[in-house]
Formats: sequence, structure tokens, C-alpha cells
Amino acid sequence: MGNAEKQTKQKIMTIAREHFSRYGYAGTNLEAIGKEAGLTRGPLYYYFKNKKELYQTVIEQEKETVIGQYQEIFEQPCSIFEKLERDIIFCSSTPSLLQKIGFGGQGEPEIPIQDYSEKIYSLKKEAFRQAQQIGELRADADLEEMLCFLYIYVYGITELRKTESSGWILKRRTLPQDARLFVEIFAARYGTEARE
Repeated sequence: MGNAEKQTKQKIMTIAREHFSRYGYAGTNLEAIGKEAGLTRGPLYYYFKNKKELYQTVIEQEKETVIGQYQEIFEQPCSIFEKLERDIIFCSSTPSLLQKIGFGGQGEPEIPIQDYSEKIYSLKKEAFRQAQQIGELRADADLEEMLCFLYIYVYGITELRKTESSGWILKRRTLPQDARLFVEIFAARYGTEARE
């Protein structure tokens, strides 16, 4: 595939990602994607044999992108506490198509995401393990418990921020403030020294 073809394929995938995010699998059609990409339906099939293949390709690319973003956060040369703040802000403010995909319901193709979830979990677990080795986190702190606490907190603030009725709760709080609050609680429970 030549450079122009690669660019066209990527353009289709970028547009498709937007459509799948906005309309879901069932509400997305190839003609609309092709039209936005400046292609008729025929040439679109040169790149993807059907909507299912396009969807699967977009999801795989999204997995790689998000994993790369998590690697950037958790492999930085900074404290575990800074990494956690960045992680919470990223997780709670960056909508991903992966958060919206179903598991084969309503005509949507089943897309395995366990490999993706396990990779993210492993990155975080390794960052916690390294933080224990260098003395930022207590050596006796349970890795699974720390991870569970992180996941529950992120899920909670992410879901709370989605609801319209949460405005009265969150109107005076910013996401960075929520991230810092988590880090303070986390450090008090699992850290080796008091943090300011």
C-alpha cells in the first residue's frame, strides 16, 4: 500500500472512530463515512470489506493508542503520586471509544478487550511494584488492594461527572482537585512518608 493509500485508510479510520463514538455501531453507516472522507461506497470497500472489519480495525488502533498514552504516564521518571494524578485526570477526562463498546449486543460485533484491560492493569501494577522497591510505597502494601482502590475511585468520579444531577456536588471541584485528593488519601494509606 502506497503512502497516499495509507493516508486515505487512516482518514477513513479517523472519521469512522468519530462516527462509532457518536452514533454507536448500529447507528454508523459506511456511506456517511465515505461521504465525509470524499469517497464513494465502492472505493471504501477497497480498504475495508464491511462495517464490521472497519469497526474491528478502529478498535484495535484505539487500543494501541490508549495503551501508548498509559505507557507515557506510568513510565515517566516521576513519583508514583504524580503518575497517579496524571492517570486520574487522563482516565476521567479523555473519552475513549473503548469505554463505549459493547460486548456483541444489538448487532454489534463482539470485540475482545481483555488483552487491552490486562495490559493497562499490568502497567499500573508494575508502577506500584517499582514504587515499593524505591520506597515511595510501603513494601507491605497489597498491590491488588492499591489497584482496586485506584480503579474504584476513577470509576466513581468518572461516572459521577457523567450525571447531570452531580452538578451540585461537583460545582466547586475540579478534576485536578479530585486527583490530588485521591493522591493524598492514597499516600496516607500506602505511602512511606507524609506528603504535603
